Amino acid sequence: MLKQRRWFWVALIVLITGWISFWLYRASADFPPSLRLPDEGSIGEMGPIILEFPGSVERSKVEAAWYLEPPVKGRFEWHGRQLWFWPQTGLQPDQVYTLGLRAGWKIDQRGLANQEVRFTINVRAPRLLYLGTPNASPEVYSVTLDGRDVKQLTHTGGQVWEFAASPDGKYIAFSMRNAQGGTDIGLVNRAGQDQRVLSSCGWDSCRYPVWSPNGRWVTFIRMTQAGGETRSAIWSYDFDERRLIQVLDAPNVAPSQPTWSPDGNFLAAYDEQAQGIRIVGREGRENALIPTNVSQRPRWSWDNQRLFFIVENNAGLIPYHEAYVADLENRTTRRLFAGMSQTWDVSIPAESPDGQWLVVGMRILNGPVNKQLWLFPVESLDTATEGVPIMTEVMINAAGYQWEPAGRALVYQQIDLSSSDAQPQIVVWWRDVNQPRVIAKEGAFPAWLP
Repeated sequence: MLKQRRWFWVALIVLITGWISFWLYRASADFPPSLRLPDEGSIGEMGPIILEFPGSVERSKVEAAWYLEPPVKGRFEWHGRQLWFWPQTGLQPDQVYTLGLRAGWKIDQRGLANQEVRFTINVRAPRLLYLGTPNASPEVYSVTLDGRDVKQLTHTGGQVWEFAASPDGKYIAFSMRNAQGGTDIGLVNRAGQDQRVLSSCGWDSCRYPVWSPNGRWVTFIRMTQAGGETRSAIWSYDFDERRLIQVLDAPNVAPSQPTWSPDGNFLAAYDEQAQGIRIVGREGRENALIPTNVSQRPRWSWDNQRLFFIVENNAGLIPYHEAYVADLENRTTRRLFAGMSQTWDVSIPAESPDGQWLVVGMRILNGPVNKQLWLFPVESLDTATEGVPIMTEVMINAAGYQWEPAGRALVYQQIDLSSSDAQPQIVVWWRDVNQPRVIAKEGAFPAWLP
């Protein structure tokens, strides 16, 4: 009898264990993660790709189980039960991606996921942003890459100064004159709706808005007049906490034109007082100062390791600019194009997303007054012997160039210097066909809207 009772309890335990295992398996299969997409069902070139889980998970195992086809490098961020993936460079709009989670990750107490989960991701085509009618009544406009669908996004009565698109392409931050004579920071969505003020600055001037790479902060410069002097500080609007925070305010620092590193760990801003580019950590601690006598917004390399900038020099009485690159890891600077036989006046180089090319505006110092766009492979930045011209019209000046995050195209503004009443134009140059196309007239300061 005792032996039979013992076998009864053993059988019962086995049955219960199997039953629990079955339901744990069912739970992991019945409650898979969900892919969070915008209303239109596609994401922008810079993401993020968002997975939401029905319960708490072991994050390291989920990240190890994650894969994309074709493969894409990027960084993970956790927001509660949501996993956000930000690609290092832009996703290709003409490519369908497959997101998968291999089996083996765990949902709270429900057990291991024993089945692979797969999702299909479509990437929407980018639009272009620009400042329309910049000399008369500047407002932010967006346009498709064929130039056919033009939308006015801001409605300020022609008071816009600058603007910047969020990494996910949902919003545009902008600076605008206010009724008190100062400048506020505003926000509008990509459809031109829900315009509102993020930072009401009164008599102060709030300028140069820029987004952090994860879209959490809009960072800007707030300039205050006091006692005949101007004091500048770096501020950010925090969308998670819905409040303004001061990033940097030092009596001997006059920051302007901030720009975030692609990984979001550092902020570069030109210091008008010290005449140099300050590299500031995300927590507000100063890390480095790169001397340069030109007020500018430098450009980051896509791997976060280098910073491109310019320095003013003189040939007799004629000023010109030289391009430099700062290696932030080794804390060294190097002049670019130093091996060229002639003296060139150059603009700040912009590195392509694949890290293989630089585009730069250049002109021979004693030649025509306009700057032309040239494309150089990164291995020839000393001699500049393998440069390819993008546009070479003698009286057309190019500026404001930016790579598409996916690296397929370049946008820039151009103006005809031979005409006294010429208006700036927005031009897109396609890399595969080496062909420029005018997209918008009476437009300036172009940027990509993912």
